[in-house]
Amino acid sequence: MLKIINMSGTEGVTKNLIIYEYGNDIIVVDCGIGFPDSEMLGVDMVIPDFSYLQENSHKIRGLVLTHGHEDHIGATPYFLAEFPNVPVYANKLVLGFLKTKLEDKRRYTGVPKNPSLHLLNSEKGTTHLGVFQIEAFRVNHSVPDSLGFAIKTPEGTVLHISDFKIDLTPIIDKPIELGRIAGYGEEGVLCLLSDCLGVTTEGYSQSERELSITFDRLFENAGENQIIVTTISSNISRIHQIITSAQKLGRKVVILGRSIEQSVSVALGLGYLEFDDSVFVSAKKASSYDEAGLVYIAAGCYGQPGSALGRISRGEHSDVKIREGAHVIFSADPNPPGTLESVEKVQDDLTLAGAKVIYSEIQENLHVSGHGIRGDLALTAYLSKAKYYIPIGGTIKRMRVYADMIESLGRDKSSVFEQLEGETVLFENGEVRKGDRYPVKDVFIDGSNIGDVGSLVIRDRERLSDDGIFVVIVPLSQKERTPIGNVEVVTRGFVFVKESGPLMAKAKQTVDKILKKRKADIKDWNSVRSEIEKSLSKLFYKETGRDPLIFVQPIYL
Repeated sequence: MLKIINMSGTEGVTKNLIIYEYGNDIIVVDCGIGFPDSEMLGVDMVIPDFSYLQENSHKIRGLVLTHGHEDHIGATPYFLAEFPNVPVYANKLVLGFLKTKLEDKRRYTGVPKNPSLHLLNSEKGTTHLGVFQIEAFRVNHSVPDSLGFAIKTPEGTVLHISDFKIDLTPIIDKPIELGRIAGYGEEGVLCLLSDCLGVTTEGYSQSERELSITFDRLFENAGENQIIVTTISSNISRIHQIITSAQKLGRKVVILGRSIEQSVSVALGLGYLEFDDSVFVSAKKASSYDEAGLVYIAAGCYGQPGSALGRISRGEHSDVKIREGAHVIFSADPNPPGTLESVEKVQDDLTLAGAKVIYSEIQENLHVSGHGIRGDLALTAYLSKAKYYIPIGGTIKRMRVYADMIESLGRDKSSVFEQLEGETVLFENGEVRKGDRYPVKDVFIDGSNIGDVGSLVIRDRERLSDDGIFVVIVPLSQKERTPIGNVEVVTRGFVFVKESGPLMAKAKQTVDKILKKRKADIKDWNSVRSEIEKSLSKLFYKETGRDPLIFVQPIYL
């Protein structure tokens, strides 16, 4: 029996990870990060839940990656820390990105020194992983060398095509191998797993090449003003276009931001960007050049506060300052899930600093999506001649629209399986059905901590940000563990102490009464502390309508 388990990436687009399981063999396709929303206070990123894989670690034969975007490969170091002996298969560019990531030992602890990394591309033939036979074929996306997979199983062939579009004139790539997809369709496809993010838009995708004219025109219109362009750090094709347009005007290029510096370095080393070193100027040396002779490519298109663009917008970047009349161009998805508020904040700060901010709402052809729209998706589904379909990489409403599209192609709508996170589709002896749904949770990354930041920690952070903290310091004797001296209280972010004397006095009286009442069993400190916290919580809510985080700390004298 073949199981396809969609662990994440189906309801919220990012954090992609799909499991294929047959008997004693498992392969994992993609392992990406998710981006925290405004309610995930202090969280740097979200990664997939590996619980099911941990329970079945002896079955895992390989991790196979489709393309180089963070929401598909970003959690791979954490995967390798958990499963150090599992081989990883990816294209040349993705392997370059991964090697750079894995060199950061401070961030990715526990990763094996020499992980098993293997090249996979459309010329490689068949890769055998347990009972699974994998053949890669080219697809187009906004990052070069993106791949689709024909996964041959004992139950039949599954086509896995995550983020893709049809682009017959790509910048760096070769066109999508539609003939390969049609060939598999003629041989017989059990199921097609297809990107569905763009299904709500009619027509066919634009080519990346159409943006070249846009950059030429925008750079010319900027005159001698400062030019800063921000895009996704892994969008090598877009970066190629920006550098090419800069060269036409005799401007050198300054790369800003660690993520984009790493991506450009890898792409230069592997030959995806064929530019001489003389094209580039370091950020440290940029101040010695006239702004009319430079174009900056900055990380931070999603409004990340710590990014190069975020720091520039606040005047905190050590090497680059916004000049009056600067042209700042956002060439990225105008509304990625969960980031709109952050993007608008950066754009507002740049505007106040004197920049002319150019973005998709006021300028056409700033961004061409890497996701195929309805025409691309319908043609691919038609060529596959699949018996069943599973839309992936979209949202709940887009999965439903994809199902409607399949019905419009003359297929039975019941042949489409919309998977929520953790849901399973089972294939056995020509029959298909929904299987169990496995529990899936968000795993938060906070600094170097993995999974230690759970829902309780997030809830505490919300209380701290909303209502502050109230600390009670209880002096106890070292020997008898009995209260001695006076209880002290400290608060931050709750009330202004100088104006809240009566409330502070009531709080101390409440604590003193409990200590006096519980004097005989003060050694049961956990119980005493709990009673103090509950009593103070009731008092504060009654007096102020607020619920600060209360912390009771004994000190032994």
